[in-house]
Amino acid sequence: MHSPQRTRFAKGAAALAAASSLALLAGCTSAPAEGGGSTGASGEDGKFVIGFEQPLGGQAWREMGLASLQALAATPEYADKVELKIVRTNDNDAAQQNAAMQNLIADGVDLILFDPASSSGADAAITQATAQGIPVIANGGPYDSEDVYIVSTDWANAGTIGADWLLENLGDNKNIAVLEGLAGVPLNEGSMPGVITTLEDGGAKVVAQDTNGWNEATAQEAMSNILRSNPDIGGVYSFLTGGQGVPEAFKAAGLPFVPVVGGSGYNGEACTLADNAAAGLKGNMVFGQPAIYAKGLEQAVKLLEGEEIEKEQYYEPLQITEENAADYCIADKPNNFQLGYDFPGLDLTLDEVLAFYSGS
Repeated sequence: MHSPQRTRFAKGAAALAAASSLALLAGCTSAPAEGGGSTGASGEDGKFVIGFEQPLGGQAWREMGLASLQALAATPEYADKVELKIVRTNDNDAAQQNAAMQNLIADGVDLILFDPASSSGADAAITQATAQGIPVIANGGPYDSEDVYIVSTDWANAGTIGADWLLENLGDNKNIAVLEGLAGVPLNEGSMPGVITTLEDGGAKVVAQDTNGWNEATAQEAMSNILRSNPDIGGVYSFLTGGQGVPEAFKAAGLPFVPVVGGSGYNGEACTLADNAAAGLKGNMVFGQPAIYAKGLEQAVKLLEGEEIEKEQYYEPLQITEENAADYCIADKPNNFQLGYDFPGLDLTLDEVLAFYSGS
């Protein structure tokens, strides 16, 4: 479930904080500093200075990813090696991200990790970093540049895993509704065409489409609107969100459950499946662990220490179904608590990550 996929989709939360020497920057206002490059550790006490640029600041998946990143940086193995500079920008704005990355270069970081806001919007910053010998790792999604390392969930595979599952679980009614994620974001735009093709080639008929906006409330509203004019739906594919909102829409409409693909990785998805399995709900919540950010940090340190790493690393997503949902549902956490705080081989604990998590 966690093996690298090297050939796919190259284009397409106080003591711990002190121990990890974290520098958290607001917005993209980092001041220029002399130096840079990756010829050796240049931070406080000789630590590697690693910048992380995160778009959609405040979004739960990314906040859990940052918490995992910081938790790993605080562990004994990394605390004496790493100084983090984290910059959040808003609204998945590629221009903001590019400017923030250029500020990190001016600050003299040794390496930049970034979750791409687009497939090419950071080209200017990447060219500048490459010219100064600063490695750049796209961490969380793919990026279209030969100068960039990739450490990402295999999002293309995430899409088709859910589509294949839905085809296998449809009954005689092959009419389905499809909710895409957030239009314009690379992982959505790169995945959805393959999803639709897989569904249609497998015999499903897409009779209604909308977006979920990667938000469970939006998914519920969109599904409710669809059910008003298409109550006879045999299944629902909702990309990377919807495992809670879609079933709630069916309940509110007084309609029996149908097989649902979701995948926000919110606690509410797992708990909805666990709570409603006996009532006939079947689902597959396919999502990438936010802790892929921590995996990116692991690979960044290896690279800065002179090790060779794979240029493109894609990792299979998690799948939560009605069969294992009870193992993931955390009863004392809210619906919008983000799961996926650990990554295979890193062994982060929930308490370690919660020390840095700013979400619900």
